[in-house]
Amino acid sequence: MKLIRTTWMLALAAAMGLALAAQPDFTILHSNDVYEIQPVKRGKLGGAARVATLAKQLDDGTLVITFGGDAFSPSIMSSLMKGEQMVAAFNKLGVDYAVFGNHEFDFGPEVAEQRVKESNFPWLSSNLLDKRTGKPLAGGVEFALTEINGVKVGFIGLIDDWLELTSPGENAEYVDYVTVGRDLARKLKAEGAEIVIALTHMDMAHDEELAAKVPEIDLILGGHDHSGMFKVVNGTLIFKAKSDWRDVGYLKVYNIPGQKPVVFLEVIPVTDKIPEDPEMAQLVNKYVQALDKELNVPIGETKVPLDARRKTVRTMESNIGDLIADAMREYTGADVAIANGGGIRTDSVYGPGQLTRKDILSILPFGNVVISVKVNGADLKAALENGVSQVERVKGRFPQVSGITFSYDPTAEPGKRVREVYVKGEPLDPNKTYVVAINDYMGRGGDGYTMFKDAPRVIDERSGLLLANVVIDYIQKHSPVAPEVEGRIKTVK
Repeated sequence: MKLIRTTWMLALAAAMGLALAAQPDFTILHSNDVYEIQPVKRGKLGGAARVATLAKQLDDGTLVITFGGDAFSPSIMSSLMKGEQMVAAFNKLGVDYAVFGNHEFDFGPEVAEQRVKESNFPWLSSNLLDKRTGKPLAGGVEFALTEINGVKVGFIGLIDDWLELTSPGENAEYVDYVTVGRDLARKLKAEGAEIVIALTHMDMAHDEELAAKVPEIDLILGGHDHSGMFKVVNGTLIFKAKSDWRDVGYLKVYNIPGQKPVVFLEVIPVTDKIPEDPEMAQLVNKYVQALDKELNVPIGETKVPLDARRKTVRTMESNIGDLIADAMREYTGADVAIANGGGIRTDSVYGPGQLTRKDILSILPFGNVVISVKVNGADLKAALENGVSQVERVKGRFPQVSGITFSYDPTAEPGKRVREVYVKGEPLDPNKTYVVAINDYMGRGGDGYTMFKDAPRVIDERSGLLLANVVIDYIQKHSPVAPEVEGRIKTVK
């Protein structure tokens, strides 16, 4: 277990004569951005059953379990169960307080409200309101004031303006988080709260602004960034865990009357060395079995064989590659879509005939998310050059495309192979800005696509849907499908 302490904490502890071995007033177990109740990274990290074991081990009678938003979507399981399994796991875990994340509304406000009703804990929604009533959206609560081991603690839930990234409905109203945070923190302090904790789902920069401008907030437990991070701003600790329970934050809180509390943070990796809690494992297995049953459900049919063979998708235009790229472009509304051939697996041909969810998950097994970025024409051409730079070695960077056609010389020097390029029938303009749909792996610079790494996001990694879900939805919408190789990629000499 890795213990993280900051200098200010130690200095304050020493000044107050607080021994590290002293019993805290209460403890907190915090996580955020959890989409899978099963372990991830091939079973090595995360998993609800392991977190349940940790919660039981750490529970000293004062433990508060908090969640920083994003659970109902996206995952293959959620595409079928719309987040029902997440609420069931959170209830079993004993979550005490949660804040809405943008993915809570991916299925619309009605589904979000249903999930809230099923929850044995409140969803804090301090600045996301229903403009018809002025009350928190989807059955959320404005704040909570409770007593933990003799200490009065107030909880608020704040977001930044991510409404356009999801589907909260036409009645959703966003109110500035600094204004609401300040007003509620002061209100809670006036009502006797000794410590005010904000659960947030926003960019780290906005958490920092909240801490800087609202000193009445004593601790910020966040989400939305997916990366584990912590920072102290204006004497207030901000903490976010890694997504999918890759780790959790364990915080010991010492109340110092009239001052900021002293908080010690321990970041605990959730690995396969932690045994699974039997009761939670049983719940997870119930949903896994239900998923397995649902995966064999037909989603449509193909009139032609879909060629997902390795040599095809990594060396030439493939009809399954065209279908995947078309689905990405339709979902994002981008000008162009590029799918790396290495993300298309199974080395098999499907159909003609019926297609199931299991087929698509076999073809697209990696759990990649569809995002879109802005790049100029020169960078778009550089992406294509990268894509064909190792075609003779059958590398996974080979591009399957939509909205764009190009020719290249496979015998030319890498980096100088691409010839004519057209976007929507028009010659590529090196100075024009294009929106390009890709997956998050390519967005991280994977398979050599470094030109996308720092490109401005239109749909970012925190907001996109799973690629497999995007393709499933596309097939359901357009079935029967019959993609044909149509000359999007041509070789010349």
